[in-house]
Amino acid sequence: MWHSIVTMKDMAFGPIHAVWIAPDGGELLLLAEEQTLYWNAREDRALWSLRERRGGDGISPDGRIYRDLSSGLFYPLFGSHGGRESRAHATGGHIDVEDDQSGITVTDPQGRRQSLSHEGCANDKDPDDWRIITFCEFGDHILIACPCFLTVYASLP
Repeated sequence: MWHSIVTMKDMAFGPIHAVWIAPDGGELLLLAEEQTLYWNAREDRALWSLRERRGGDGISPDGRIYRDLSSGLFYPLFGSHGGRESRAHATGGHIDVEDDQSGITVTDPQGRRQSLSHEGCANDKDPDDWRIITFCEFGDHILIACPCFLTVYASLP
């Protein structure tokens, strides 16, 4: 089963423009209106932040990659441009999203189903709105994000 370990809404740093989740689901990179933040999902706190608008000079022209200029590391992003979502994972199961995008259900490999909350991610028709629903690479965390809301779910052992 899944439980929420991070929930962000009405963020002081402004709307999220893009997000990255670590392969193990333990860290997030948030490119927000006023700051870039590197977030520890397990401790629910920022590890570092930079005052830069929407990723500053580190964001690629197409918005798909962020390069941390101090470390040289590259981060593939999810955001208004999309990103490669993973709705199925061998260990995590699969994620179903209703056609009207109102409901999100995860079915584990044994067939048990659980509904996940995405209360802050209404799928409005605003062209700046986007919504990402994906497993992390390892399959034990799920990211749900949009400009004004973010939540990370972890699987219970």
